[in-house]
Amino acid sequence: MALTVHTLPLTPAQTRAALRVNAALSLAPRLKPAGWRLQLGLRLNGFAGYAAGRIGSLALRRRGVAVSRLQVGPDDKAVGLRLLEPAAPRALVVDFHGGGWVIGSAALNDRLTGHLAQAGLAVASVDYRLLDEVKKVWMPDAVEDCATALRWAIDEGRARFGVDRVFVIGESAGAHLAALALLKLGDEGETRLPACIFVQGVFDLSGTPSARTAGADALLFDGPNLVRDLGLLTPGLDEIGRRAPDLSPLYADLSGLPPALFVAGEIDPLTDDSLLMAEAWGRVGRAVLLDVPTAPHGFQHFGAPTAALAQAFMRDWISRELDADPLSVENPNA
Repeated sequence: MALTVHTLPLTPAQTRAALRVNAALSLAPRLKPAGWRLQLGLRLNGFAGYAAGRIGSLALRRRGVAVSRLQVGPDDKAVGLRLLEPAAPRALVVDFHGGGWVIGSAALNDRLTGHLAQAGLAVASVDYRLLDEVKKVWMPDAVEDCATALRWAIDEGRARFGVDRVFVIGESAGAHLAALALLKLGDEGETRLPACIFVQGVFDLSGTPSARTAGADALLFDGPNLVRDLGLLTPGLDEIGRRAPDLSPLYADLSGLPPALFVAGEIDPLTDDSLLMAEAWGRVGRAVLLDVPTAPHGFQHFGAPTAALAQAFMRDWISRELDADPLSVENPNA
């Protein structure tokens, strides 16, 4: 049982480049999950996903990565997967995209999954249901979709790609859903849980200290109203209700879970979610925390040098896990 902490090393030139990206981001509108901004995002999401999927497929195929689609789970609740398959996969990665639970898609995540496929890892990126008040899609529905994808990966995905190990990567909202899906499978008695990487995850919907103290200068988010905005995800619940373990995994029993890597951004207003979750995970299992200097929320998407450096750390962590335990997903904490 241990927590190991690393700080991503940056050269002075890399730091300056990252700060220039942050300066540009400071001019952008803040994300608010309400009103015209969200409605516009929902309307554009489908078109953007389609376009990104076509473009991403061509780029990946040129690099020797096959791209396909698969539906898994019951017919009435089938979950879509975007599969990226290199020539000789070393392991399978199940990817859960971010997007505040309300936007995003598997195809839009090609930039964050392509580097894994090019490193010899098969990827199954999950199109879980997005929360939608009109369609009555709530958090448990999204969690169930993610659990369905993990069940497929453990029971069928390994055989499909001829690999022994499964890993999970979730970013932001995707990290939150990944954690809840892992806990759900654990509650069902599943012992073959995949090792996991949580990138800037959200693990407390009632708001960790950094979320509560976020100011108007917080990048990407409406800092002073961040906790209020998190509350919009679970209408009708007060702060205590939002701390239920099936909504906020920070308050769950984490014993028996597999090794985990947490990636935290230094200036992310949600950074305490990663810090506190890594500490809790490390008390009962094996956890690594990577602190990324200068990094705002979503830093992987904005072209700063920290993105490629952090992704290299993730690939190295997966390689070390494969070397440490190349055969057993049944005993991931060994």
